[in-house]
Amino acid sequence: MRNLRVAILVPPDEPEAPPDRADTFVQAREISECLSILGHEVLTIVFAPERATTESDLVAARPDVVVNLIEDLPIGPEHAHLVTRMLEWLHLPYTGAPTPALTMLGDKREMKACLADAGLPVPPDLADGDRPVRYIVKSATQHASIGIDAASVVEGCEAARALIAAREAAFGGEWFAEAYIDGREFNLAVLQTAEGPMPLPVAEILFLDHDDVPKIVGYAEKWAEGSNAYANTPRSFCAIAGEEPLRRELVRLGLAAWALFGLRGYARVDFRVDDRQTPYILEVNANPCLAADAGFCAAAREAGLTQVEIVAQLLETALA
Repeated sequence: MRNLRVAILVPPDEPEAPPDRADTFVQAREISECLSILGHEVLTIVFAPERATTESDLVAARPDVVVNLIEDLPIGPEHAHLVTRMLEWLHLPYTGAPTPALTMLGDKREMKACLADAGLPVPPDLADGDRPVRYIVKSATQHASIGIDAASVVEGCEAARALIAAREAAFGGEWFAEAYIDGREFNLAVLQTAEGPMPLPVAEILFLDHDDVPKIVGYAEKWAEGSNAYANTPRSFCAIAGEEPLRRELVRLGLAAWALFGLRGYARVDFRVDDRQTPYILEVNANPCLAADAGFCAAAREAGLTQVEIVAQLLETALA
C-alpha cells in the first residue's frame, strides 16, 4: 500500500473523562503509532460540536482515508451514523461500519427486533410476559456497560419496570429490560479481509467467585482496573473439550449478524449461553475498541495478527 495521509477522527478531549471515554484517546494514540510504523502521515481531527468546523478541517486536511473513532455525540450515541453520513457527503473513505449499519444498531431494542425477525436468537424482553423471572435492565443506546451493575438484575416485571424508571432518572435516555440469561458469556470478533469477514478465535468471559452475585460484565468489570469485579471476569481463549459444536454455532450466528446488519471493517458479537448450551445474541457491536488490551486485539493476537496488521487491514477495507 502506498503512503497515505490518514486522519484520525476523535471527540473533543476531556481532561477528567471517565475510563470509557478516555479509552478513545488510548485507541487514537496506539493507532497513530501503528500508522507511523506503516509509513503513513497521521493527522488528528477533532469532531467539533459545530459540524461545519469539522467539515472545514477535513476539507483542509485532504486525507486519503479517515479512521473513525467517534462513538458518541452530544445528542446521544444513537446518532453516531451522522458522523459517517458527513464523511460520505465529503466523499472521504472511512474505517468501520457504514451509515446504514450504525443507524440500525443505534438502539438495542431495534437491534434485537431485527435479529429476532431474521430468526436469530435473542433473550426475551419484558414485553414477552412474566415467564422469565429474572430481568436485566440496560440502556437502549449507551454502550460500555454504562449503568450496569449487580443491582441491574432484578426479580419480576414490576421490579424491572421500577428499575427502568430509576435508571432513566439517574442516567437519562431510554432503558429497557430483557431476560437475564444465567450462564456463560462469549465474544466473537470479526475482521473483514479481501476474502470476506474472518471470524477470530472465540473468547469466553470467565465468572470467578460469582456464587452470590449475578454473572454480568458491568461497568466495573470493564473499566475498574484493580477492582475485584475486574479481576474476577478474565478473558479466556481456552476451548473446552467437546465444545467445538457450540463454538461453530457462535461463529455461524456471529457471521449471520454481520451479514444482517451489513457490517464492514470489524465488529464484535456478544453472546450468553444457558445451561442447555443454547446461545443468545446479547449485542452486535460495530467499531469495537481497538486498544491493544481490549478484546478485539486480544482475539487477533490469538489468530497471529498484530495491532499494526489490523490497522493496515482496516485501511485496505476502507479504500477498497
